[in-house]
Amino acid sequence: MGGANRLLVLDMITSLQIQGYRGFSDFTMSGLARVNLLVGTNNSGKTSVLEAIHLLASQGDPWALLQVLARRGERLTASERTPPRYVELDVSHLFTGHDVRLGSKFTLTAKNQAPERRLTFVINEVKEHSPAAGVAEQPAVARLGLHVSGKPSPGFGPMPLSRSFGILVDPVESPRRYRRSRTSELEGDLPAQFITTDSLDGAELVSLWDKVALTPNEDRVLRALTFLDDHIERIAAQAGAQNYYSSGRGGFIVKIMGREHPLPIGSMGDGMWRMLAMAIAIAHCKDGILLVDEIDTGLHYSVMTNMWRLIFRAAKDLNVQVFATTHSSDCIKSLAELCYSDPEVATNVSLQRIERGKQKAIPYTANEIEIAAEHHIEVR
Repeated sequence: MGGANRLLVLDMITSLQIQGYRGFSDFTMSGLARVNLLVGTNNSGKTSVLEAIHLLASQGDPWALLQVLARRGERLTASERTPPRYVELDVSHLFTGHDVRLGSKFTLTAKNQAPERRLTFVINEVKEHSPAAGVAEQPAVARLGLHVSGKPSPGFGPMPLSRSFGILVDPVESPRRYRRSRTSELEGDLPAQFITTDSLDGAELVSLWDKVALTPNEDRVLRALTFLDDHIERIAAQAGAQNYYSSGRGGFIVKIMGREHPLPIGSMGDGMWRMLAMAIAIAHCKDGILLVDEIDTGLHYSVMTNMWRLIFRAAKDLNVQVFATTHSSDCIKSLAELCYSDPEVATNVSLQRIERGKQKAIPYTANEIEIAAEHHIEVR
């Protein structure tokens, strides 16, 4: 595979190395392509790989790191020192073995067709001076912080840690505060969107819709939904939805052929919401990266080939690199079918098998995926 037909993306990740992050003491994944499907048993580390790529794309943005911790519910029990309304997120689980101390670190490296991207997160001291009124400046006080360094260089300082290795988070103020902490706009930032197994909620999708509405991508979203129900004629965000739908599956309505009144899309099942989230998110990721955990969630096997066709075409048109995970053999077979029918897809797809405790992912080319699917060879 490969050759002159392979699509080139300036910042496309071609290999990944993870050292000291979660279950990976030292792990590499190579042979990455435009669309990459990660397979493996439960607890093999597939989601951790998606997280590592998300952190690299955001150059270690503190808010991206906080989202990683919050999604997994990794928090410390509130104590008397925890301010009201705050939660304390536990960074110890980011490190292999969950055992952290001064000097603990993990490193993420992505090799690209452009220069290498690298991030190192290390727990170290942060020295602060404590001046007092009418008194000479006090000696520096050492506190703990999570320091981030890398290439390109992150544009923010260390994140303060408690003695329990926690980060205090105000759910209301933290997004604004951490985004203000950057010293400048970073040229190396890649647009990235992480879709979890729960998809995105209504507020998130409505906030992304503005980049899609009244553009050719709106037609792409509509086509995605008609894969599931060919009676859908139109889709729209509801006025004021971002103010009233902070969670759940609200904010969008669809016009159904033969029905006078539109229906809320949340009433049409898990698969419809999943397809909506992927179609909107990939448009938001133009020139960047889309990450989807368990991409087939809520989707019947009969629509998966169309799903992959939509993902690939959008990735090609919008210059997006896709990383997705699955446990489904139907999901793998449908990708193989598309590779078999479309040579352009075949030259730009990679399947990566991740095995717990192994230092390298096993890459499968499109041709190998087709052979495995045809002969019912287990690759998960």
